[in-house]
Order: sequence, then C-alpha cells, then structure tokens
Amino acid sequence: MGTDQPFTVYKQNGSSRYYVRFSIRGQGQQRIALGTEDPIEAKQLAQSIYYENTALAKAGLSVTRKRFADIAEEFAQSIEIAAERGEKEPYHARQYPPIVRKYFAGFFGDYQLTAIKPEDIERYWEWRREYWITGEGSKFPYIRYQRVINGKTTSIKRPVKEGRPSPSTLNKEAILLRQLFEFGQRRGYTLEVPIIELPKSKKREVRRTPDFTLKEFLHLVSVSEQRVKAFEFNTNYKPGKRHKQLDEIGRNQRVYFDRLKLHNFCMIAAFSGLRTTEVFNLSWGHVGYRPIELDDGKPFEAIILQVRGKGKEREMAAQPETLTFFNSQRMIFQLQAEREPYDDDPVFFNHFGVRIRRIGKGLTELLKAANLRKTPDGRLRDSRSFRHFYITQQLREGVGHHILGRNTGTSIKMLDEVYSHVQPTDQIKQLIPDWLKRRPI
Repeated sequence: MGTDQPFTVYKQNGSSRYYVRFSIRGQGQQRIALGTEDPIEAKQLAQSIYYENTALAKAGLSVTRKRFADIAEEFAQSIEIAAERGEKEPYHARQYPPIVRKYFAGFFGDYQLTAIKPEDIERYWEWRREYWITGEGSKFPYIRYQRVINGKTTSIKRPVKEGRPSPSTLNKEAILLRQLFEFGQRRGYTLEVPIIELPKSKKREVRRTPDFTLKEFLHLVSVSEQRVKAFEFNTNYKPGKRHKQLDEIGRNQRVYFDRLKLHNFCMIAAFSGLRTTEVFNLSWGHVGYRPIELDDGKPFEAIILQVRGKGKEREMAAQPETLTFFNSQRMIFQLQAEREPYDDDPVFFNHFGVRIRRIGKGLTELLKAANLRKTPDGRLRDSRSFRHFYITQQLREGVGHHILGRNTGTSIKMLDEVYSHVQPTDQIKQLIPDWLKRRPI
C-alpha cells in the first residue's frame, strides 16, 4: 500500500489483517501487527505508529516493544552477573532475582515499561500484600525441591510459611523496583521513573525491633546454659545394644555442640552489637587483639573485630566478655575439624565446618523455652534483638552517640530516632530536680 510513505503496510501470507514495516536508524527494521482488516484504518494506524516510534528514537529511547517481564529478566540477570564478577555481594544474587521474577514480573508481566503509572504501582502493593494469603501463592501451600542424599535424588516438600510482608520487606522491594525502572531508563526503555512509594498506614505501630531488659537477658543466659548442660552428660556409654548406644551418643553430642554454638552466638551478638549477617561473616582472621592501658594504668588486650556486612567494612571493639565465647567456638572447631582453624575458616559453622548463614530455628526454640519470644505488645524477638540490647545498654551506661554509632556502623540520626526512648541515668537526674526542697535523702 503506497510507496511514497516511509513505512509499508502489508499482509502476511495467509493473514487477512494488516501489518506495518519500517526502519529506524540504529535500531533496525520494525514489524508491528495493526490488528485490522480495513485498509484505510490500517494506513492511519501505521502512520501514527511510525511517527510515535520516530519520536521515541529522537528522544534516545528504544523502540523495541519489550514486555516488562523481558526487561525484568534482563535486570535480574544483570544482578547475577555483577555478583559473579564480585561487583555485588553474593547475597544480592540469592535474594533479589527471585523477588524480581516472582513478584514484579508476576504482576507487571505484559505491561510496557512506559505504560506503568503510579496507580498501577499502588495496585501492585495491594496484590503483593495478599499474594500468599488469598493470591497466587495461596494456591501452592507447599514448596517442592530436590535434594541429593547418598547419591540419590529425593523430592521433598515443605509447607509455605510466608504471610503478609512486613513494612521493612516492602520498603526493600520498593527500592528494588525503583532500581529496575532506573535500569530500564539506562537501557533506553523509558524516559521517566514513576513515583514509587508505599501507601502510608494510618495505624500507629511500634516498629522498633524488641530488645531485652538486662533482667530478661540474664534469664535467657541462664536458660541457655541449662539447655546446654542437659546434653553435656548424656554421652556415657552403657553395655548392651552397642550400635544403638553409639548412635544415641552421636546424636547427643551433636545437640550439645549445636546448643553450645547457639549460646556462643547469643553472647557474642549481645556483647558486640554486631548485625546477624556480620556475625556469620566473621572468619578467624577477623578476630584480633590490641593492647591498651586502662584508667588505673593496668595493661589490657581489647578484642578488635574486622566487620563485614551491608556491603561495608569497619573495625569495632567488642566487650571483653566475648573472649570466653570466641575461645569456646575455637575449641568446638578443633574438636569437630580435628585441627586448628585457619584465618579464612568461619567463626560460626555447622558440624561439617561449613559457614552457616542463619540460626533462626534454634534461637526461636531457646526464646520460647525462656518465655521471651513475644513481648507484651505481641512483637517477636529474633537475632536482631541482641544488637538492640547492646545499643540500649551502651546508651544507658552513658556511651556517646558518635563513638557508639561508629562502633556499631549506624548513624547518629538513626540512634536518635530508634533509641530515643533510652535515657542514661545522668539525664534522668536532670529531669527530676527537687522543686520543693523537701525531698528526703
């Protein structure tokens, strides 16, 4: 149809509907279905599409009509490649591509990136909140995966434990979604990044991670020690049924070491204020000592840790109490690995000597045993509670915000916002002056 136009309207063999074909400099030939059998309507549509695409090309945008799902896959693969090159931390490749593929592509799959508006994103958040409750995830109550055991591949299923995402989870996903749009902008798929923000909840909530009072922490320590001792003396061999007895000894020893490692984790986390990932990133080469002189002139060796977490590194001083528990971890490694740990060996490891990344199930059992899993207002304590306990204790003891922020790797602003409820004793004294001058001493 017509040779005086910069585009060609045609029919494919065996089709009754029209298509348009044109070339864009630097982006090759484009073929687009017009969806009509009317030649006049086809020409009008072709003209509109051609001028729309040339305008996009002049603005520096790609005219390729890629679906959101395709762009999302490019973005996910770019994260995985960056992690392989060492440009991103390995956890980026583990955590973020599944979010992009399951949630972002699952909702916006057939959208054009340029067509997504703030109201579409608002609908996404509602969809995301209900995904595992009444949405797509509720149709699959079990997750199936395969595990190789003794050379045989076994299919295993476990119940899905996901519920409604927490505000912190949605905040992280909002940042990731914004990064995806910025990726699309750099690739020329869109000119603008839409406003991406979470609908604000009108409900007043205490979102601060719950910590422990000193009394609660000491109770937890006592319960943990009792749980360790419960298996400490259950390894005695008794005559008769030799193999059964040896199996029982092996199981008891493993439980004993697991509980002792958990106890050491709690103590090191509580007396250092390290984030959970920072504790698990520790290798023996990161644990050092530095001689200092105390106020009374006595020499002392401070425990200095080289900390890695949240993509950053820092040097921090841990409380002297951690020395006992680092030594305990070293002893366990020597017993289980039958050698001294090297600098690159992990401080926290499983019975094979492999670095562990989580300790949630054992910690949950310990907190429940101590009746400390839930706070009176229903919030759940977890591994982060030890960091909050450390910071609140340091503030109560009058440690300055600046030096505490440097040591824990957080900002003074964050300390003021999150820990404003903590008042050192000297500040409390300023708040209770004796107005009437009649207060008994």
